[in-house]
Amino acid sequence: MKKDLEFIFFNMSAYRDWQAGVVNRNYHIFFGIQNYPQVKKVIGVDFLPFNLFSAVKVYLKDIFPRYFKKNIYQDLTTTCFKPEKDKNLFIISTVDSYIHPKTFIKKIDRIINRLNGSSKNVQRIIVSYHPLFVDLSPLSNETIKIFETVDNWTEHPSYKNYKNELNENYKFIAQNYDMIFTVAESLVSFFADLGREKKCYWLANGVDINHFLQPIDDLNKNALRDTKGIKKPIIGYVGTIQNRVDVKLLEYVAENNPDKSLVLVGPVWPQFLHHIRRPDVELRKLRKMKNVYFLGRKSYRVSLFYIRQFAVGIIPHRLDEFIKYTYSLKMLEYLTCGIPTVTTAASGVNQFSHLIYIATDYRDFNDKISKAISQDTPELHEARIKAVENFSWENKIREFINKINDFILSSDEQDGKL
Repeated sequence: MKKDLEFIFFNMSAYRDWQAGVVNRNYHIFFGIQNYPQVKKVIGVDFLPFNLFSAVKVYLKDIFPRYFKKNIYQDLTTTCFKPEKDKNLFIISTVDSYIHPKTFIKKIDRIINRLNGSSKNVQRIIVSYHPLFVDLSPLSNETIKIFETVDNWTEHPSYKNYKNELNENYKFIAQNYDMIFTVAESLVSFFADLGREKKCYWLANGVDINHFLQPIDDLNKNALRDTKGIKKPIIGYVGTIQNRVDVKLLEYVAENNPDKSLVLVGPVWPQFLHHIRRPDVELRKLRKMKNVYFLGRKSYRVSLFYIRQFAVGIIPHRLDEFIKYTYSLKMLEYLTCGIPTVTTAASGVNQFSHLIYIATDYRDFNDKISKAISQDTPELHEARIKAVENFSWENKIREFINKINDFILSSDEQDGKL
């Protein structure tokens, strides 16, 4: 008989960001797992701040606004509340990871135990996405520790000052966590190089198929308004404009397609803004081009209506060490919307090499944009949608749960409990 499960997530995002429409792998697993009857409780610990800037942001946006509200737990540095619509969901936000880094886990453990705790019939499972806080030993015993590896943070430009600490933490994860799941196949090899081979699984990203295939309704009005004066056909990109995006490639595409529009749907990462000490010259040039449109951040809820207006979706990612450890969510989203896709040769794209266009250099990327548009047919549109049927988040979460149940069963057999 399968045990009831209680999950504690150390998230890579804040609950408020998800509510505002920012969606990632963590979001899909965190909310999707609640649909399983076996799962009795889900506790989310918001992204733990690790420097002064992130601590101030968490305090002002998550802790202070809730200080005079009815919460399950509240003190000057931590809050725990229960969202009204989610029966078995609880959210914890704290800045103690910055203020009291040696003791904050003990406080989280006390709060978790206050939420009725776990009985002998419930298996408590920790799922962490945060490689800067990996020693969770102060949490109650009898827990299964899982690390969900999204990207390799040692290669992430935002964490270059923490590279040595991250290298040590990944070693700790490899040695001490019960199970490891990775977003990219290359991350399995990464952990193998750290001596971890067993119970390390590649679980590629999924896609919310029903969301991207939903009928067009009033939600698309803003998308139609935003793109009303934009010349067709549209070469489109949905995502944050940040280091992984090859801005020079975007400039090349815009220059060589004066008869088309390049539409970028997503926020610009702060380091690209002009007031930053080292402004990105290429981005400033891109902004001035007449056939380039920056539409800004759009909620996940409405992003599909922008994608559906693209003649082709592009993934112009730099091929560096960071990209080697990623797996593109937008590739699956483009395919689910049925649109042709042109991408650089990033991790995971070969799974769909028969349906997407993989470019080798700038000229090839541009040539394949033209080919993707001219060769598109209704039959290819349907083939792309069909190709992602097995990549639904429902299937991915089922695989995640099944691996956990297998681990529990094998552990109980070894302990002589069965």
